[in-house]
This record gives sequence, C-alpha cells and structure tokens, in this order.
Amino acid sequence: MQRQPFRAAFQAVFKFCGIIACAGFGALTVIVTADILFRNLAIAKWPWLNEITEYLLTISTFFGAPWLLREYGHINVDVVLRLVPRAAAQVLGRLANLFGLMICGLLFYEASRVIVDTRGAGSLVFKNLIFPEWYLQIPIVVCFGLCTLEFLGRVIERRTEA
Repeated sequence: MQRQPFRAAFQAVFKFCGIIACAGFGALTVIVTADILFRNLAIAKWPWLNEITEYLLTISTFFGAPWLLREYGHINVDVVLRLVPRAAAQVLGRLANLFGLMICGLLFYEASRVIVDTRGAGSLVFKNLIFPEWYLQIPIVVCFGLCTLEFLGRVIERRTEA
C-alpha cells in the first residue's frame, strides 16, 4: 500500500508534463497565427518570435513525450504483435520495454552530461534572445529521465500493451 502515494505523485508529474505540452502547442498556434496576421497587415514585426516558437516546439515536444508514453498514446507499430501468439507478443512487448529503458537511460545520461558541460563552460545562446545554453537541455533531460522511469516501471512490473 505504500506504493499508492508514490504512484499518485508520479502520475501527477506525467499529467503536468502533458499540460505543459498542451499549453505550449496552444501558445504556438496563437503566436504563429498572430505573427502571420500582424506581418501581413504590416502592424508589427517581431524578429524574436521565430526563436520563441522554436523553443516552444522543443519544450512542448519533450514534455509531451513522457505523458504520451505513460498513457500509451505514442505511435505503436503492432503489425507483428497481431501476427504472433499472445505469449510471444508479451515477450516482444517486454523486450521493447527493455530496449526503451536502455535507450532512454543512455539519452538521459548524455543530455545530463551536456548540461554539466555547457553550464561549466558558461556557454550562451546568442540569437535575438541571449541566455545560458544549458537551459535548452532541461526539457530533454526531464523527458528522457521520466521516460526512463516509465520504462523501468514497465520492466519491473512486467507491463506490456499486448
């Protein structure tokens, strides 16, 4: 029974990631539409807007991925799983979870190293907006950290979609 509060907190973190992603994609829609409208009407030009949309796209994508994974909302190619017996499909599902764990764990490690390196070097992004480069890595580290934890939970609990 001690797992329930942990599971609830874990679920809340994933849901919050989904909310961030949805808000980001919604903001992208409004910002791009306003930019096109204002440029075509010659009302305003915002040179920094392309940069903001680039960052919003990155944030929304990397925060949305763990939530989609948790909700089994990601793209799933299950043609093979439909052709094999259920027991074999479950084994393949477990192997996929194991590979997902290893790949996401490696990407989490590498993205974390990039944060440490760029922060240590004091690297800055010099475009219209100027800020520390490691800020751009935060969504990537969060994404792969949470995906690693989700795959770890699936491996430990032997959960599959099959």
